[in-house]
Amino acid sequence: MRGRVHRHSQCIREEKYTVINMTAAKTFPLRYRIIYHGVRFYQRLAMRKYGFTTDKVPKMDEPYLMISNHTTEFDMWLTGLASPKPVYYVCGEHLTRKKVYGKPLRLLGNPIPVPKGGANFQAIREIMKRLKDGYNVMMFPEGKRSYHGETIPQGVALGKLIKHSGCALVTYRIRGGYFAMPRWSRVKRKGHVEGKVMGVYSSEELAKMSAQEITDIINRDTYENAYATQREKHWLYKADNKAVGMDMYLFECPRCKTFDSMLAEGNSFRCTKCGLSGEFGEDGFLHGEDLPFDNVLDWGRWIEKDFNRYVEEKGADLKFVEKNATLYTMLEDYTNKDIVSGDVTITWDEIRIGDYVFPFDKIDSLSVLFGDTVLFTYDKVYYGIKGERFHAWKCGRIWHLHKGDTNDPEKEI
Repeated sequence: MRGRVHRHSQCIREEKYTVINMTAAKTFPLRYRIIYHGVRFYQRLAMRKYGFTTDKVPKMDEPYLMISNHTTEFDMWLTGLASPKPVYYVCGEHLTRKKVYGKPLRLLGNPIPVPKGGANFQAIREIMKRLKDGYNVMMFPEGKRSYHGETIPQGVALGKLIKHSGCALVTYRIRGGYFAMPRWSRVKRKGHVEGKVMGVYSSEELAKMSAQEITDIINRDTYENAYATQREKHWLYKADNKAVGMDMYLFECPRCKTFDSMLAEGNSFRCTKCGLSGEFGEDGFLHGEDLPFDNVLDWGRWIEKDFNRYVEEKGADLKFVEKNATLYTMLEDYTNKDIVSGDVTITWDEIRIGDYVFPFDKIDSLSVLFGDTVLFTYDKVYYGIKGERFHAWKCGRIWHLHKGDTNDPEKEI
């Protein structure tokens, strides 16, 4: 077959492959094929608003794991347009709980759900099983979208999964998606998004590589810096309320260094303490007089360092109070059950809400959804805390600081 191949050099070139079938590709069930191609037809129509363009995964005679960077809530739709052959998707478990499409997704899509803030061992086993059975699988190994538009790197465990599965590998990169829907926002913006098949690697080639070499290829092929791309392309993204939600992530003023003083309304943001203000532009950059940063990436990276310093200085005296949040649990029947509402207190050691106390050293997994929700597993129960002004990033960052892994880029919130 002929595919677009990204080798150890920085260029992309065309090259012929002889595919060795370690596992023969399997035909998907007729029902799933009908659904998959039917959804792809609708996807083409829906993605027109983003001017989405993509090349296609070349024809392959063996099952493959398709891996992409993660930029939007609709990345599954984007990658579906790149893969003419059906794939099973690995998706966030929270998507299967959506009231509108959660049940159809579970029944018709048969996805492999991975709980945010929960254990994913079962998902890994299911990924390997489907690949070994001869089916194609699509996954976004970051497991979350970055808050700032720079791809979160992967560890060697991903390369090991591919080695053990004995499958082929397709790498894919999405550009422009961050500005179409930043992680901290719930507002979709109309603008250009594009995807490209970066590499096609047969199982024979992968068998000759180490797990680390495979991981390095994936990290290189899928890496995207949204602001570096935007400085080159100058694409525009149009919507109302473009700034809403950014204060849940960019909560510290870079001028007066006050926490929780930033307020985002409409397309604008301002510090309620010192008056620093600006606008989130259609180009994705921050515009305003005397702004220390013109982009979310640099501002966010600055907050990470300054927040770490503050937490370390406070130590045992650290205390943040987040107003009006709700603690809930996620049940096995795909519903959520509210437990208690009130103020959340976050210290160096724990999270408190009402009579519930969750010591950080007993929280097994934790993740943040958008900017206002934290999901975690405690004593084998899957919990969430959500609030309109709940700065979930702070909670996640303190948990990682408590664990001592904030210098590991793979552990980014």
